Amino acid sequence: MTYLAESSFLRDFIDRGFFYQANHIEALDALCKTQKITAYLGFDCTADSLHVGSLMQIRVLQLLQKHGHHPLVLLGGGTTKIGDPSFKDKARQMLSEKTISENFAGIQKNFLRFLDEKKTTFVNNDDWLKNLNYMDFLTEYGQYFSVNRMLSYDSVKTRLQREQNLSFLEFNYM
Repeated sequence: MTYLAESSFLRDFIDRGFFYQANHIEALDALCKTQKITAYLGFDCTADSLHVGSLMQIRVLQLLQKHGHHPLVLLGGGTTKIGDPSFKDKARQMLSEKTISENFAGIQKNFLRFLDEKKTTFVNNDDWLKNLNYMDFLTEYGQYFSVNRMLSYDSVKTRLQREQNLSFLEFNYM
């Protein structure tokens, strides 16, 4: 499907070959044409830099910024402590607060090679996760997280089928 976008961002996005498919493309186009949007991209702080596979996503944020929109980069200082179980055979090695902080700074530096720091928001999910009262969180929000959905992920199924440990900590990542 070829869509003739009216907003400069979406037109540029499609012309550069970033677009494959979307729901409600007309509504997105209208929104991008009439107001400034915020788009976010998130990474855990498991290393002090990103790999080339992240470049396309970063370039999309750069393109958004070029067209006057606002990139928000979420760096998971809190979720790094848990560890994403996706596509992992074993639990992620726990990192120290110091290492996570150093990794955060390194990844932020990667982004700043492509994005204007004054026009980009960086947030660390540890800023709000570290102060959660877990029981209050579970009783208030636990009802919105489906165990069935979590168990449906191939990475979780594979670990369970192989009888490889999947800790409660990792299970909470989702």
